[in-house]
Amino acid sequence: MIPALLHRFVRPVSAATRRALALAFVVTMVSPATVPSLHAQPLFKNDGVLKVTITGNIRDLLRERDSTKLEWYGASFDYVSGDSTVSVPVELRARGHFRRQRNNCEFPPLFVRGAKEVIEGTELQGNQRVKLVTPCRPSNDDYRQYILMEYGLYAAYAMMHPIHPRTRLAEITYVDSAARVKPMTVTAFFLETDNETAKEHKLTLQEELKGARFRDMDPATLQSLSLFELMVGGADWSLGGLHNIYLLQDSIGVFFPVAYDWDFAGLVNARYATPAPILPIKKVTERHYMGPCYTAEEWKPTLDLYRSKREALDGLWATIPDLSPAKQKQATDYLGSFWKMVDNPRDFERMTKTCRPQGN
Repeated sequence: MIPALLHRFVRPVSAATRRALALAFVVTMVSPATVPSLHAQPLFKNDGVLKVTITGNIRDLLRERDSTKLEWYGASFDYVSGDSTVSVPVELRARGHFRRQRNNCEFPPLFVRGAKEVIEGTELQGNQRVKLVTPCRPSNDDYRQYILMEYGLYAAYAMMHPIHPRTRLAEITYVDSAARVKPMTVTAFFLETDNETAKEHKLTLQEELKGARFRDMDPATLQSLSLFELMVGGADWSLGGLHNIYLLQDSIGVFFPVAYDWDFAGLVNARYATPAPILPIKKVTERHYMGPCYTAEEWKPTLDLYRSKREALDGLWATIPDLSPAKQKQATDYLGSFWKMVDNPRDFERMTKTCRPQGN
């Protein structure tokens, strides 16, 4: 039975319809490079590194992060376009959970927003609000590498899932308008919001539907998402709790889960990342499967799809600007242990025995 809250949003879908949708999903799952954008938003249309200077009340922004009612701070968003500099008035606000807390990170992830009429014709056009992921500790190169690794995971997710949040690498210089903190230049990336992902794919974002179960989801999307999380060592997600997951719904009532936020993934292996105490693993590099239960026959199409993308997934890390050779090797070695497990039916069956029959 679908949870009571979902009855307001879900129209019954027959088993035959779900099977057809699942088949369509698998057949059309292709590299994001071959999927045309429905909205020509400049920020995500170009995959080059965007160089930006953000000037504003950076000191107070960094100080005010632990409150449940976070303030927006005015700023100037400046970037070079051709022979001129474009200045866009925007507002900034801290966001997130773990990385927003001052005792965890020196610099929080941010929201950047601008009025529709102001951002028209700029790189931010079509994105009145966008996420910005900045290194937790800007002066530490390890944390810069974590950002690049997480950016790579978004690229890998996009490779396997047509419905995904878009990203854009950036070099951001933060300047305090009153010179109370020193300017800092960091590697970061822009991340599309859940609302914009919904618009991109003509779906509806359902923000409050906690308590959803596996059976409420598009089967092929859920299976691929679950396998992706296992592949990258992601055990920091919950469908029912909408933790690092959001739900998009189509016109006939089918839900498509979308995953995000992988700084706690084993592939990244950030020094601050630890598994949730309820999990039977001691390090994030230990894989722990958290998805639905499937037979070997049910797993086969998705496993075959991932095998067909192995070369692209392994080669992705060498294409990320400034990702160190050591981190490239770390990523491919971690994926290598996944491919070895996938190619051994007994090992794969043993790893996925921690499946959840109804939800997580």
